[in-house]
Amino acid sequence: MVQDEETTVETLSSLQELTGQESGIVIYYGEGRPEAVICNWSSVNGLPRLDPFGVSVLGLGERFERVEGEGCDPAVLLEGVEIVYSNGEDMPERAKLYRLEEHIAVVLAPEGWA
Repeated sequence: MVQDEETTVETLSSLQELTGQESGIVIYYGEGRPEAVICNWSSVNGLPRLDPFGVSVLGLGERFERVEGEGCDPAVLLEGVEIVYSNGEDMPERAKLYRLEEHIAVVLAPEGWA
């Protein structure tokens, strides 16, 4: 965690710091169809992305501002989203949503997941 002295904006380097959870869902919005990575992010520095071989996730070390989470229905947010990485997790009924605007991504921390 780093705090900028002038603006006192708290920046983080892991989703575990943000959500208090080791796993969840990250939906990336860019050109084309949104893509989701469903994974354990406890050892990922930055936002989890699919590795070049498509077998694991890795972080690129990016930092992001701490934002507050809000309740959401993951099924609604995942409609029309291509899941590019998952270990076969059951989809949750409720989650906390964190909007990371600067990275064009949202993070879902499902209730009941570690």
